[in-house]
Amino acid sequence: MTDPTVTESSLEAAAGAAGPSAAEAFKRIGDETRLAILLALWEAYEPFADDNTLSFSELLARVDYDTSGNFSYHLQQLEGHFVESTAEGYRLQQAGHRLVRTVIAGTGLTDTTLAPTEIDADCWICGNSLAITYENDHLYTVCDGCGGKFAPGNGKPTDAVMGFAFDPAGLSRPSAEDIFAASVFRAMGKFTMQMGGLCPDCSGPVDSSLHICEEHDPDGICPNCGRRDEIKARWVCTICKNTGHGPPGPNLVLHPRVVAFYANRGFEIGYNTTDFAAIVRILQAMSDHQQELVSTDPPRVRVTIRYEGDELCLTIDDSMNVVDVEES
Repeated sequence: MTDPTVTESSLEAAAGAAGPSAAEAFKRIGDETRLAILLALWEAYEPFADDNTLSFSELLARVDYDTSGNFSYHLQQLEGHFVESTAEGYRLQQAGHRLVRTVIAGTGLTDTTLAPTEIDADCWICGNSLAITYENDHLYTVCDGCGGKFAPGNGKPTDAVMGFAFDPAGLSRPSAEDIFAASVFRAMGKFTMQMGGLCPDCSGPVDSSLHICEEHDPDGICPNCGRRDEIKARWVCTICKNTGHGPPGPNLVLHPRVVAFYANRGFEIGYNTTDFAAIVRILQAMSDHQQELVSTDPPRVRVTIRYEGDELCLTIDDSMNVVDVEES
């Protein structure tokens, strides 16, 4: 028997902290015809074109729907949320573009796996050759020489040195080196935004925290925390729950003070870093960033960067804010 006191739909009940707006958005797209409308508008969209609208009749023909009255109803459900109605016709709003792009990026290619493929780079831990592999929507870099950076059984491939979330569409790049460089550059940008408190997915605020292994074994992979790094940063978006994690020291590589430190010594870390050779050089520099816990109350981590005999020291708090800088 249905409980008469329950007034929420299953969708509203499941929405929880996401709130009624999220439930309403899912309701509006929960129909094949409405999804077809979004796809048809996206298919007609041409970046930078003067006009990216479709008239009602053009849209009806593209979707191949029989009844104009019912079609109008479905279109109205999308208006103001995912579709904009103008005097010229209909076009996708930003939320509509984002929704379709998410689907496109998530499908990308028919084959969304990549067997271990060697790349022209050496492991910064042991010097052996590196390879990349793709599984579970992540691109992993693996090394069979040093055993990687993580303990077995953590959901990552054996011998993983690093791994980043990477949409299958990225596998369409022409070579393993291009795929590797794109994944690293994407991750660098994502971590930089998260360290600045901005979610790269929804633009919401991000909470940062430091996690320190209290009984860290620096000799290889620590049996207590299951990683090589004593200190790990975690970032969580307070709106969409997007996450990121990694050692904070290397991830400071795009901080303005770090970029300037390298640039003043002839090492440009710029925005041409989908270039494979540039990415390898940057990763090597990042691997030399030494991080040290200098205080637990309040949490403080000192990151030391050395290049050509000079030294830059940044001290960060648990929100990834730089609170002190020393250069010599």
